[in-house]
Amino acid sequence: MFSQDSTNTLIRALRENAPVGTGTEPHLLAVIADSAAHPGRLVRARLVHAAALAHGLDSGTAEQLACSVEYFHLASLLLDDLPCMDDAETRRGRPCAHRVHGEASTILAALAFINRAYALANLAFAPQAPAVRVSAHLCLDACLGTAGLVGGQALDLRFAEGAADARAVAVVAMRKTAALFWLSVVFPALLANPTAAELHELKALCLYWGLAYQAVDDLSDLLASSIETGK
Repeated sequence: MFSQDSTNTLIRALRENAPVGTGTEPHLLAVIADSAAHPGRLVRARLVHAAALAHGLDSGTAEQLACSVEYFHLASLLLDDLPCMDDAETRRGRPCAHRVHGEASTILAALAFINRAYALANLAFAPQAPAVRVSAHLCLDACLGTAGLVGGQALDLRFAEGAADARAVAVVAMRKTAALFWLSVVFPALLANPTAAELHELKALCLYWGLAYQAVDDLSDLLASSIETGK
């Protein structure tokens, strides 16, 4: 579905658009550089990049939009791995950022990625009509806020305290995994001014795609090593 050339292009773009400069504090720089250099499978970024190109964005702007979504994802991983969250030891076959560079630098790196992600998204949508820009802002809020990724993580942290049934598992997956697929698919699709019916179908696709992806991901965690799964 995706060529190696497009993957290499996105890896380069993630480094070039990373939120660093000549005066960036060394520990903060290290977290950002390590995270951008080891982005995993780039499933979401590749979806955004392909959709953005299909909807008429030039290659540079399409890369910016793809980096925006991937930076949101990277920030969520940095925060998820912290001791106060999942208390993870490894990510993608490497020690987690907070175990190498410290918790404070990791939190600041996540904030830096989020800040740059919003900036890149705004730049990509800047030439669009006002209504499209408003839809883009609302999409970001729905996917990343308390109704989406943030809310899903909060539910996940308290998962063991409630009824750990199939519905509870699905709700967490819907808020976390499906929300990021929604961002990866619906967000760039807004460039094409989709109808309400088209948006409904895209969101349904992302919901079921997210649930399936989470199920496969959870199964991989049980059967494979962190290096094999890319985590």
